[in-house]
Amino acid sequence: MSADSNVIEQRAGSLRRAPSRAWAIVGALSITETVSWGILYYAFAVFLLPMQRELGFSTPQLTGAFSLALLIAAVAGIGAGRYLDRRSPRALMTAGSVAGVLLVLAWSRVDSLIAFYALWIGIGLVMATVLYEPAFVVLAKWFPVPRDRRRALTVLTLVAALASFIFLPLSQALIDAHGWRDALVVLAVILAAVTIPLHALVLRKAPELEPGHPSAAPSSTASDALMSRPFWLLTAAFFLATFTGIAMVVLGIPFLLERGYSAPFAAFAVGLIGISQIPGRVVFAMASSRLPATWATAGVFALIAVGIGVVVGIQGTAAVVAGLVLLGMGNGMTTLSRATLIADRYGAAAYGTIGGVAAAFTTGARAAGPVTAAAYAALVGYTSLLWTLAALATVAAALAYRAETT
Repeated sequence: MSADSNVIEQRAGSLRRAPSRAWAIVGALSITETVSWGILYYAFAVFLLPMQRELGFSTPQLTGAFSLALLIAAVAGIGAGRYLDRRSPRALMTAGSVAGVLLVLAWSRVDSLIAFYALWIGIGLVMATVLYEPAFVVLAKWFPVPRDRRRALTVLTLVAALASFIFLPLSQALIDAHGWRDALVVLAVILAAVTIPLHALVLRKAPELEPGHPSAAPSSTASDALMSRPFWLLTAAFFLATFTGIAMVVLGIPFLLERGYSAPFAAFAVGLIGISQIPGRVVFAMASSRLPATWATAGVFALIAVGIGVVVGIQGTAAVVAGLVLLGMGNGMTTLSRATLIADRYGAAAYGTIGGVAAAFTTGARAAGPVTAAAYAALVGYTSLLWTLAALATVAAALAYRAETT
């Protein structure tokens, strides 16, 4: 058999094995994303008060480190995306998991504010290698067919949406039982036991498709995508939607308390934003394949605007619950929409670079949203803030509609 025949046979074998390997990777990443998000992102909120009590640092000082980590992740994510466009994800994501474990252990021993900021700079770099963005790149390359890719991304984001539901109460239970320092050690062990082996043993580089293969859809270059007007319109829309969503999560409780609702109800109602992301992603996965892209994308942001408008514009407990459920569904759709939209529009070849740039802005919005919205609310009040957020979500819908019609 000739050398060329051997190469062809090897590629054919790779493609035959690809579906089972691809879904194994979906399963592995669904688990590792849930654990990574739960420990590296959501758990911080639970540790904030006990750290403040023992270390004596103010809330702004501690949350400033978390915001800095998100900004670091936004910038570093561009480089991580470029890396994944060319190389296997196994080394990068495994190294990120190892570094994450070491940094969580270091967090459990921190005493000074400088050390706290230093380790959160490191965690920001880790976020860029193990959270949604690198996982989206991996699945975009393993699933070249848009329908299959949407299914894979939907499964991933549905499972990972449980991260806060699992790790917020788990973290609190560990703190209550062992104190915050030993609780972090336990979480580091969980992070190590789950994410390191799955990243190291399951992740592989996607097989390359021949140009004439039916699944080998054309892809845009990174430069063409980043120089196009639709890309920046969509990026602006996702920035505004992310800013709006995170501001509502952080400031929704103070708004409801000001309206006269009880603290338990306010906490429950705002908690609906997180759990409502799950049905939101299911609805988006079903609707996006049936609706024109113009309306599917703009509708995601319009739903956020409607949800906020119901909360602030209609009095009553039922209106608050309904509005926050709509907002949560819109937030859940936004994450899935961004992942699928970039892959569908620009292809998989440069997805890491293109998606990394888009993600840098949305991550930046997540970092800047709480402090900016809080400062604005201090000037104009919570009611005016919410109407402003509804207006921003409406602008996001208009930008998305314009991008799809350009």
